[in-house]
Order: sequence, then structure tokens, then C-alpha cells
Amino acid sequence: MSWYHARPLRAARALLFAIGLAGGVACAETVQGPLAGASDAWASAPEPTLAPTPTQPRPEWEGYRDVLRMPVVTPTPITSRGHLPEQSVEVRANEVARTRYGSLVTDTVFPDGSVLAELSRSGGNGYVMRKTGGAWNYFELDSRGQTLAGGAPALCAGCHAQAQSDGVFGLPRTP
Repeated sequence: MSWYHARPLRAARALLFAIGLAGGVACAETVQGPLAGASDAWASAPEPTLAPTPTQPRPEWEGYRDVLRMPVVTPTPITSRGHLPEQSVEVRANEVARTRYGSLVTDTVFPDGSVLAELSRSGGNGYVMRKTGGAWNYFELDSRGQTLAGGAPALCAGCHAQAQSDGVFGLPRTP
């Protein structure tokens, strides 16, 4: 056999030897534990039973009863376009804010303790502003006076910062 013909045989034998070695390694049983940080405890854990969580009633806003006693400053209900959805509301103001609200002009500044409320006449949400420490706090209340949001939510503060009178928009103007 010539050298030329023997060369393919040697290459084939070398290839078969390499395949045999690889096959032996690949088929060998490996001893490996679980991956670090991995757990298979979930596989044998009983199916969790989730009991319904009773919803806790939200507390009534602490000033809600006072707001209900404040006089209405709108002669007739108005349509609120600032708080969606549009709804028929009445505006109420406490004694501290009432005079300034009734004569609102561009440079009006409300003193601490001022409270303004916009209450729905159809059972929708109500909105209250209360000035404390020189800043307004905003409260969204449901029809029973329970707090849905409070403090200085970015949406409320951002919108009221656009008002020209100390964060207060005032009553709609008639042309």
C-alpha cells in the first residue's frame, strides 16, 4: 500500500479514536448537586391555599364632618371641569378662606387653616384643599368621605401650581 493510500486510513482511525474518547466522556455519569442558590423545594411543597383577604374600610378623612358643615359658596351647583369626570358640584369654604375665595384676584394669598372643598352632588368623588405651613395639601374623598388620596400628590400639586391665585382656580367666570 502506498503512502498516499495509507494517509486516509490513519486520519479515519484518529477520528474514530477521538469520537470514542468524546463518547466516553459525554456518556459518563456526572455527579453534580443542585445549583448554588437553587431550590427544588417547590416541587414537594403542598399547593398553597389563599384565603381571601378582607378589605379594611378606609378611614373617613378627619376633616370631612367639618367640610359638610361649611357653608356652600356657589349660589347654584357648577360643573367641575378640573376633576374628571365632569360632574355637578358645590364648592364650600371654611370661615378662614370664605372672604378671600369670594373676592379672588390674581394676587390673593390664603392664610394657613384655609379649607376649600368641591363636593359632588351626584355621589361622585369630592376634593378638598387645606393650607398648612404655607403649602396646600390635597385630598380626594369618596362619596362617604373616605380618603382615596391625600397629601401633595404630584398630579394635584402640578395642576394647582398653574392657578394664578395661590393654587386656587376659583369659580367659573361668566362672560
